Amino acid sequence: MALRRERQVPSVYFGRPGKLLTLPWPKGGIDKPYDRQTYDFATGSGHHQVSSLSTGSRPYTLGWEVLHIDNFAKLSQYRIGVNGAGPWTLIDPSAPNLFLPNQSAATGIYNDAREFQTLTGLANEGSVSSNADPAFIFRTQASRSLRWQFPVAAATVPVLLPSTAYRSWTGVPAVVGLPYTFASQMRADGIVDSAITVGLRLRWLDSAGAQISESSGGNIPITAAWSRLSVTGTAPAGTYFMEPRWIAVGSTITTGASVYIDEPLLEQDSVLNDWAPGTGVRPVEIVGLGEGTPFEARMRTGASMTLREVAR
Repeated sequence: MALRRERQVPSVYFGRPGKLLTLPWPKGGIDKPYDRQTYDFATGSGHHQVSSLSTGSRPYTLGWEVLHIDNFAKLSQYRIGVNGAGPWTLIDPSAPNLFLPNQSAATGIYNDAREFQTLTGLANEGSVSSNADPAFIFRTQASRSLRWQFPVAAATVPVLLPSTAYRSWTGVPAVVGLPYTFASQMRADGIVDSAITVGLRLRWLDSAGAQISESSGGNIPITAAWSRLSVTGTAPAGTYFMEPRWIAVGSTITTGASVYIDEPLLEQDSVLNDWAPGTGVRPVEIVGLGEGTPFEARMRTGASMTLREVAR
């Protein structure tokens, strides 16, 4: 197994997409346990039955030994409500995969394709479903992959994309000037079609969700053997969100054929790393913001901010 490449960890970003505040690096790092509720029921026979929710969420705790009052005020404006209502965005630079967990697992958590969609929803864009046939799963010991099938003649350029993590977002929040890499394993079914041309795209979107520009990984013919495709691009000025897309060339698709997708990866990096499970970039709310005032009243000691991921 290859190790992720060494790189300078960027800043922590917080606030509203497109208008993010750069935070000083927290003392001791970021505390972020993954909470997934598990229930233990005692049965009449003295055994235990355990069940867990499909997914969980994270609280984030960021602490600073000392902050100048001006820096602390930048955090206070979100807690007090000066900047309007949240939720807000926290971009954690250590996250190895910015896809949501079910997206990064190619449907393997919910066992359905609820977080994927075609561009228009029309039949010629294809249909998406969760595949359980191990012959079409790339990850060792994984239970699912994503199937993109074309039961009718395909559109000229069918488009598949992930759903957003929050209803008012048009993509995944991104930071201007930082590089991002999008990758996945792909293959043709090899039964109906033995070769299909596909590609990956990263679209950079403004505040209204309009495209500023697009980074392309090119159009690549794939066969019944797995191929890893990727695209790398840097978020241009004016970027609020990025939108990863899978595209196909309709003229290369036989009606009834399928494309299988596994190991979706979206990472803030300029190189292609190994796949890792997704943590997503999800909306957060401030649960607590603490401070202490020392004799030097222009400073704040023991400042800490606790955030919690929220639902859509």
